[in-house]
Amino acid sequence: MFKIIRRKNAVEISPSIVVFAVSLLLLLYFIFLIRSIIILLFMSFIIMVALNPLVRRMEGKLRFPRLLSIVIAYVLLFIAISSVLALLVPPLATELYGFVKTFQLPWLQDQLSNFTLNLNEVGNLIDRFGSSANTLYSIVSSTFSGVFTVFTIMVMSFYLMLDRRNLHLRIAWFTQRKEHLEQAKDFIDSLEYQLGGWVRGQIILMLVIGILTYIGLLLLGLPYALPLALLAASLEILPNLGPTLAAVPAVVIAYITAGPLMGLFTLLFYILVQQFENNLLVPKIMKDNVDVSPLISIVSILIGLKLAGVIGALLAIPIYIILRTIYSTWVKDHLID
Repeated sequence: MFKIIRRKNAVEISPSIVVFAVSLLLLLYFIFLIRSIIILLFMSFIIMVALNPLVRRMEGKLRFPRLLSIVIAYVLLFIAISSVLALLVPPLATELYGFVKTFQLPWLQDQLSNFTLNLNEVGNLIDRFGSSANTLYSIVSSTFSGVFTVFTIMVMSFYLMLDRRNLHLRIAWFTQRKEHLEQAKDFIDSLEYQLGGWVRGQIILMLVIGILTYIGLLLLGLPYALPLALLAASLEILPNLGPTLAAVPAVVIAYITAGPLMGLFTLLFYILVQQFENNLLVPKIMKDNVDVSPLISIVSILIGLKLAGVIGALLAIPIYIILRTIYSTWVKDHLID
C-alpha cells in the first residue's frame, strides 16, 4: 500500500504514506481530546471485570437471569459501601477531632469551633462570607460533577456487563475474520481474569491490612488507631509504596504521644505487617497470573503520577496489566514468528 520511490538524487514518498501519517496524527489528537471519556470507560471496565464473576455465579448456581444478577450485584455493592461508611465515619470524625486538639494549635481549633457553630447557622454563614455566591456555586457544581461522574461510571459498567458475552464481536467494525474474533475473545477473557483478579485481590488486601493494623495498634495502646488503620488500608492501592508511607505518621504519633520506645515498637509492628503481607498475603491472594513485580509496580506508579497525577498513579497497575495482555495476545506471537 505504501510506496517509496527511490531515484538517483531524490526520494519520492507516495501520497498514501502522507495520508496515513496525517490520519494517525489526527487520531492521536482526537484520543487526547477525549482522554477523560477514555478514563471513565476504563474505570467502568474495571468495575465490570470485578463484579462479573459474582454475576456469573448467580447465573450458573442460582439460575437467575443475567439482568437480575447484575442488579443484585449492584445492590450488594451499594449496601457494602453504605455499611462501611455508616460504621466508620462517626468514630473517624471523633478521633480526627481529638487528633487535631492534641497538637494544641489554637488557630486551627478556633477555625473548627467557628465551623461547628456556623453549621448550625447557615444563614449567618452566607452573610459572613458576603459575596459567597461563586463559592457556593463552585461547591454545588463540583459535588454535582462528582455525583454525575460516579453515576456515569456505574451506568457504563452496567451496560458493559450486560453485553459482556458479545464484547469481542465489536471488532467486527474492523474485521470479520473468524481468527480475529477468536483472538479478541481470548484477549477480553484474559484481561478479565487478570485485571478482575487484581482488583478483587487489592480489595481483600485492603480489608486484611486495615483490620490487622487496627487490632495491632489497639494492642499497642496507640491513640487514633482507626484513622491510621484506614490510612494503611487506603495506601494498599499503591503496591510496595503504600505500606511504607502508612508507617510514617503512625511512628510519628507514637513518638509524640508515648515516647521513643513506643515509636520503635510501632515501627517494628509495621515492618512485621509488611513482611507478613509480602511473604504470605500477596502470593496467596494475587497468585502468579496477576502478579506484578515490585520494581514494575514502583516504576508504573511513578510514571502514572508524572503523566496524570493521582489518577495516573491509581490506574498505573491496571494499565500495565492491559499492555501486558495486549503484548501476550497479539505482539508476542508475531515477534516469535
